[in-house]
Amino acid sequence: MKKVFLLFSGGLDSIIAARLLKLRGFDVEAVHFKTPFFGKEESELEELADRIEVELKVFDITGEFLPVLKNPPHGYGKNVNPCIDCKALMFKKLKEIAGDGIIATGEVAGQRPMSQRVHALKLIEKIAGLEGRVLRPLSGKILPPTIYEKEGVVKREWLLDIQGRSRKRYPEIIKSLGIDADLPTPAGGCLLTQPAFARKVKDLIEHDQLTKKDIALLRTGRHFRLSKGKLVVGKNREENVFLKNFADDGDVLIYTVDVPGPTAVLRHSDLSEDIETASRIVAGYSDGKNRDKVTVAVEREGEREEIKVKPLLDFDSFRVN
Repeated sequence: MKKVFLLFSGGLDSIIAARLLKLRGFDVEAVHFKTPFFGKEESELEELADRIEVELKVFDITGEFLPVLKNPPHGYGKNVNPCIDCKALMFKKLKEIAGDGIIATGEVAGQRPMSQRVHALKLIEKIAGLEGRVLRPLSGKILPPTIYEKEGVVKREWLLDIQGRSRKRYPEIIKSLGIDADLPTPAGGCLLTQPAFARKVKDLIEHDQLTKKDIALLRTGRHFRLSKGKLVVGKNREENVFLKNFADDGDVLIYTVDVPGPTAVLRHSDLSEDIETASRIVAGYSDGKNRDKVTVAVEREGEREEIKVKPLLDFDSFRVN
């Protein structure tokens, strides 16, 4: 039997696909691709792979994914999710890894509106140079035969005929394949499909600031767009500590001095007007927001100064999320 390289999200569909193929005697290697927007903790994946007895390889594809995210040839979904081009990128990478091995995935025809409709599945294969070479065991019986079936490596009666979003049949399938009912099955979610997160990503794209360092801030704090710079204000003690340690050369660190308040990082700008506005926003989130003036510390390039600012309370026009 040839080796199978399975695109593995760590969700239930990819677990079923892995189990089904193993029961037919295939040597299955689970391949997981991750970026800051999707992907699971490696420790979780390793535990899961051990329990279903498959090999696991994890690859960070952030560098190759960011150009796709900035300008996807086949557009975005409802938010900033470039599902078609993202999946095509994964298949291209999987093709490089697999060589002449079998390429498989746990996709279900019709389950996801953008990337798993039948015509989308065919389009993605074409983009990746894998027409007829992607085995989808969960929907194989309702899809055109793959090259593996034509060569006799895979038999059609081994495959399932699942389609759409219903999961009514899953308990029966799980039982028939001998999958543990208590098996942890983390869902394969993508942050780019979430409206609030997508707005922050879109803002970075529009201002040509979609860097790994900026992306690392997207799940932290409140976000504001100033005339040139991007301000992130901590929401709690943990985020304040994170932002203080995060600030690097070129960043402006801002925090209150005379009253409790948040810590903030201003990136991509040292304009006096941006620092003034950022300081007023920080003061507006402090315990001194009702004072006439609040003392704020501004650190940049190893130097620190204190300025008194009037707290800004009406900052909706600056908010990104």
